[in-house]
Amino acid sequence: MDLIYPIIIVVYLLLIIYTVIRILLDTETTSKALAYLLLVLVFPAIGVFIYFALGINFRHRSSRFMVVKAQNELDDAMNKQGYLKQDAPLNVTSPELLNYSSLIKFLNGLNDEPLRKSHFTLLTNGEEKFPEVLRVLETAKHFIHMEYYAWENDVRGNQIKNILLHKAKAGVKVRVIYDDYASRKIKPNIVKELKAGGVAVVPKIKVKIAMLANTMNHRDHRKIIIVDGITGFVGGINVSDRYDNSIDTGLYWRDTHVKIEGPVVNSLQRHFIVSWNSCQHESLQFSNELFPDKAYDKPAGFEGMAQVIAGGPVYPMSNIMLTYLKIFTAAREKLYITNPYFIPSESIMDALKQAAISGVDVRLLIPYKSDSAIVGSASKFYFPGLVAAGVRIYLYKKGFVHAKTVVADSCLSVIGTANMDVRSFDLNFEIMSVIYGSEFGERFEKVFLEDLKECMEVTSETVKNISFANRLFYSIARLISSVL
Repeated sequence: MDLIYPIIIVVYLLLIIYTVIRILLDTETTSKALAYLLLVLVFPAIGVFIYFALGINFRHRSSRFMVVKAQNELDDAMNKQGYLKQDAPLNVTSPELLNYSSLIKFLNGLNDEPLRKSHFTLLTNGEEKFPEVLRVLETAKHFIHMEYYAWENDVRGNQIKNILLHKAKAGVKVRVIYDDYASRKIKPNIVKELKAGGVAVVPKIKVKIAMLANTMNHRDHRKIIIVDGITGFVGGINVSDRYDNSIDTGLYWRDTHVKIEGPVVNSLQRHFIVSWNSCQHESLQFSNELFPDKAYDKPAGFEGMAQVIAGGPVYPMSNIMLTYLKIFTAAREKLYITNPYFIPSESIMDALKQAAISGVDVRLLIPYKSDSAIVGSASKFYFPGLVAAGVRIYLYKKGFVHAKTVVADSCLSVIGTANMDVRSFDLNFEIMSVIYGSEFGERFEKVFLEDLKECMEVTSETVKNISFANRLFYSIARLISSVL
């Protein structure tokens, strides 16, 4: 018995030392590494548990091997057929694209992402998105591909389920990827019905009790629909009634999606197939049916060019953060950002300050009241520094703003799934469309300016009047958010 306690103490100390070494070697962000070290050294037992539950770097592990293998196999086949070639040369000379030639080349190098021409329709909120999605799904002749973070067992969730079952019965191949945690409510019913009806449906990262903490930390946050390879949807709107303000759920929900018609859909398809091939046994190969070399017969919306950027814990770099950073530094006159979860990295903060100090009209729109007290308070920590640099901050009061968008210089538009926090930068699987074109950009800018009418601006006086207690709480929330 006398030996048991010394052995326990030695094992305990070795575990702490091992954890500290893992933090130092595996955590790329200095601020995050310091936060974990502080937590482990001040509260050893709790800190060790939190680190191994939430902090283990998922990059360069077995899942990365599966995704990279699937990506390389698909890209090799696509390259042989010329599907990763640019629709326009990288040395772009178009006046609309000239200011963004560096960005275009950067995204091409970051994600092997070609610049392609298509038509784009802006969809504001679920009341615009869902009717159009339902209409397009009904037109499917060959296949429907869906990859979604949250799917609810409600009116819209069941409407989409019913169409998928109807199309599967008619011979359309339907494949669905869902997030096993965020869409857990549909597993007892909708998932079972889809499988029974011939729909191939799988979770991206299966949550198992023994692996609960680690797998829950890496979610599939994407929202993608692809129909016959010629029409696609991407944006922030999940499959849920709460995003549709024509259905009374008690809270106005502001979000944004985009419908894409044309060759850019091949980029969405590329990333869907990589996800599909890495999370189950049926391997989809390149084919002309999956990647049709044709345009939409009667495209709607605005013509423009776009690149699609995918990010996630399996990629060697933080694709989403680097894309935001490059866009913020590329803006010349105006930079309008909407995001529900704003906990920026140091690089993002510096880019926003630099743009504002350089004379760019930088405006940030975030929720007045967040659905997370920690996130909302952590966001407010950054207000003084941003306001001092000239960034104008607006708090949306009409309801909850969930859109993840950027519009720069009335010409460059971003609509995607990525928040502006460490989870979207490093932990979740995300995707965003980067659209070049003044017609679409001017329309999008008008929507942003309309949203500002529902906001309260954070002024220098507002920042000056933040109490000491609140400033302390915001600072603590910022530290906690860096390890969540």
